[in-house]
Amino acid sequence: MTTFGGSMSDIFDRIERTYAFPICCTLSFLGPFLAPMVGAFIGQSTHIGWRWTEWRTMIMAALVTSAIFIFVPETYGPVLLGWTAKHLREITGDQRFVAEFELRQTSLFTRLMHSCSRPFDLFFGKIIVVLFTIYLVVIYIVLFGFLTGYEFIFGDTYGFDQGSVGLTFIDMNVGFLFEFALVPHFYFAYKKRLSKTIANGEKSLPPEERLWFAMCGAPWLPISLFWMGWTSYPSVSYWSPLIASVAFGFSVQGIFISTYQYLIDTYELFATSALVSATFFRYIAAGAMVVVMYFRVDDTGSTCFL
Repeated sequence: MTTFGGSMSDIFDRIERTYAFPICCTLSFLGPFLAPMVGAFIGQSTHIGWRWTEWRTMIMAALVTSAIFIFVPETYGPVLLGWTAKHLREITGDQRFVAEFELRQTSLFTRLMHSCSRPFDLFFGKIIVVLFTIYLVVIYIVLFGFLTGYEFIFGDTYGFDQGSVGLTFIDMNVGFLFEFALVPHFYFAYKKRLSKTIANGEKSLPPEERLWFAMCGAPWLPISLFWMGWTSYPSVSYWSPLIASVAFGFSVQGIFISTYQYLIDTYELFATSALVSATFFRYIAAGAMVVVMYFRVDDTGSTCFL
């Protein structure tokens, strides 16, 4: 959620990021919300235990991490420049080829401290990072609540078994894909506006041009929540909350794409630090609030907060 945003800034220009970033973003959402489908059937299986949900995750993480370590090249500009300067010194013998970060002569510990403190500097020093982070905190509190809330909605209310509850996450993935389907339109529109901007003598479009995804998706967030909340009753078909979940997925995907692309365009070289700031505080707050909000009604009719 953080490093791929920085890699997007390193590898692709602004036009290319219009389609490259939504691809990575869509994959990062599809994974967590396809996982409950697999995990639900593992959990109810009589052949393997529920612990295999964790074993499977660890095995996949090991395979992906190994593939990244072996095949993914370095993309950070200052590091690449340092490698180029070192290569030129070796082949020419001229010690004047020096990268900018080599001139600083800072230790590894100092660089680590700067890298670890920069996200907090951006969060406490840049109001736009704070506002986007607060917005994402609210979104993710609701999003994480869905992960546990589906069991109450479709399990307790509609009587779905564990495996069928896992399958209900398909609808949210459909919403992600609907938002992704808008990418070609926004790509060509952004490319056209950028060409006009350059023809007028300006260098690039402002970061606010990245907010179109959110402007299309954000209104569907309250609509989908009210829709689901007012129709999740046994007397109403389960198709109603399922379709509401499609609208919710559409909304979340659009807000996420716009937020991250805005921060990447704004901070470019330090995009990863800005995204770390937003991600760190988002997950801390949202993870804690899910525990606070997690409750259900027991058999006696009284509310139990867990």
